[in-house]
Amino acid sequence: MKRVLLFLKQWALLVAIVTGALGHSFFSRFSALSPFLLMAMLLFTFCGMSLRSVRLHRLHVMLLVLQMAGSLLAYGLLVRWNSIVAQTVGLIILVPTATAAATITGMLGGSVGFLATYVFLGTFFSIAAAPLLVPLMAPGHVDMPFFASMLSVFFKVGPILLIPLFLAFLLQAFAPRVSEMVERAGWLSYYLWVAMILILMGSTFDMLLAPGKKDLGMEAVIAVSGVVVCFIQFLLGKSLGALYHRSISAGQALAQKNLMLAMWLAFQYFDPLVVVGLAAYSIAQNVFNAAQIWMKGRMDARVRNRLHAHHERMHAAAGHEDRG
Repeated sequence: MKRVLLFLKQWALLVAIVTGALGHSFFSRFSALSPFLLMAMLLFTFCGMSLRSVRLHRLHVMLLVLQMAGSLLAYGLLVRWNSIVAQTVGLIILVPTATAAATITGMLGGSVGFLATYVFLGTFFSIAAAPLLVPLMAPGHVDMPFFASMLSVFFKVGPILLIPLFLAFLLQAFAPRVSEMVERAGWLSYYLWVAMILILMGSTFDMLLAPGKKDLGMEAVIAVSGVVVCFIQFLLGKSLGALYHRSISAGQALAQKNLMLAMWLAFQYFDPLVVVGLAAYSIAQNVFNAAQIWMKGRMDARVRNRLHAHHERMHAAAGHEDRG
């Protein structure tokens, strides 16, 4: 039984991708739950934090600048070549870190505190940046004046990110026992993330398999762009984090994205084909995370086996000396 649970824990992300794709007609029905799942995951994260526990590190600032400036820069460089690829890459880089990244970081042996602080900071920066950047990146799909579109994005994104933040602070101030209970149940955020992958894959494949004219070449290009930007972000995050001994945490902070928020924004404001890139990114990041968790499990098992063998040798040597 323990092996089955360990297998599910290590490979739940991949199982969710395959299950969501195969059962797309069923899981796509739950897309309306996406904002509430996002808020629940954020609540788990914020209940485990307080403003006093937020420790700003130089690496946080560097990652935030890379995220926000990188979004606009990537869009500007790609838009003349392919506007949909530009929208895809710009949106992926813009959205904040997934709250489940803290759980994954802990499973990989990284700094959960560092990652949780980045989620907190990234949420605020995304609230500020999204109303400005989304209308710039999707001008042909936002059918309203620029300032009005900014307000529209803010009032749609803001509540999803701000409600769990204020609720967490209220619980900490007036119901600390409830806040502690929510914090202890933070492991549930990992499985909420799995549920969100099911919905994301279901909604994406439901759209892709719907009747109508398909441009398979364009869809392939968009999918490849999603995979490429995923591995670039992991590489940049881990390389930058290695300079401060935060390779795991920085890699997850920069690359493990809140794709349900991105998907929701894509359906609201962007070309529908952007979702293809988001799905490809989701598959790439979750395959990468599953591989990291599996390798970490293998490494831990080897360490345990070596320690066990060492203790056995020490015990045997001690017994030999006693008999001598």
